[in-house]
Amino acid sequence: MAGRYVNEDSVESERPLKVCAEAGRKCVRNIHQYPVLSAEWIALVDSLKQLSRLVQLEGRMPANPKVLEARGRDRESEGTLWDQEAHENAIRILVEEAKVNLCLRMMFDFKKWQYNSAEKQAVIEEAMKAYESTEVQLEQKCIQFEDCLGTLLRKAFMHVETLQLMDIPLLIEHCAFILQACFNLAESPGDARLQETVVLYYFSSLMKHAEALNNSELLARSRELQLVELAVGHYLRFADQFPDELKHSLAEGLAAMADNEDFQTEWETFFLSDDAKLTFLALEEKLTAPILEEQPGKRREIRPLLDFYNTIKRSMLGAQMQNLHGFAPPYMTLASPRS
Repeated sequence: MAGRYVNEDSVESERPLKVCAEAGRKCVRNIHQYPVLSAEWIALVDSLKQLSRLVQLEGRMPANPKVLEARGRDRESEGTLWDQEAHENAIRILVEEAKVNLCLRMMFDFKKWQYNSAEKQAVIEEAMKAYESTEVQLEQKCIQFEDCLGTLLRKAFMHVETLQLMDIPLLIEHCAFILQACFNLAESPGDARLQETVVLYYFSSLMKHAEALNNSELLARSRELQLVELAVGHYLRFADQFPDELKHSLAEGLAAMADNEDFQTEWETFFLSDDAKLTFLALEEKLTAPILEEQPGKRREIRPLLDFYNTIKRSMLGAQMQNLHGFAPPYMTLASPRS
């Protein structure tokens, strides 16, 4: 009898999750690409808001302990979208319905539209007439679109199984495009929910999971678009404005990059000048030192990044001595970040 009640309680507790999943799948299937501020696009924003709320709701739910009991589950890992303890039905459905690449393309095209002031203003004026809306109302729709879609992408990219299905060159191009635009416009990133901040999370996810992806292609494309230099420069310019969560994420991503074996063999090709190396070294004061002061226990987790600082310093000192004396002493021979 007691067992029956336990089973009934279990079924009852899972019912809200099933309802949420069904609602989430309907919203995900509504995701299609439409012209910005068209009637269909505005309806799409409502679906994205529902999905974003579902993500937030699931984030507050307690972990599912039953997952650890599953046969074949790797207890040493955090699991995948399909067998982890955390509830991420919205993100799982987004992946299952093959919508993540579409979402990235939609975001990329939206930001290109947004940065084109003349085109943006023309579309807004046309929409104001069509819907009898104010410019403020339409701008708010744009913010909601970017916020909700950006949240879905950020959560999705935290999982390597999502990135393995992604158009990685497009993701790298999107990150570089946003960061380059910020540099050209010399504007503050503003709202932390928008892409001018959120792309640093995307960059971090790329670096964390690079070795499980097409590592050589990912690094080559990142080097070609100067993605590391852009990300580091963007962070340093606005470090005081970024949330602590992002700072920790960026440090973890850069530590993974420094620990990447392919990166270690060609790291100097990512820094075309001593100025670029010095800029990267500024992270020691602006990023890692504050993190370690607050949480000394993080040192082990970001150790590869701390070692990489020393690698850069040795490289620069060795080059200086070679310029002075025409040779580099044996003890100045470049060591890898893992040494």
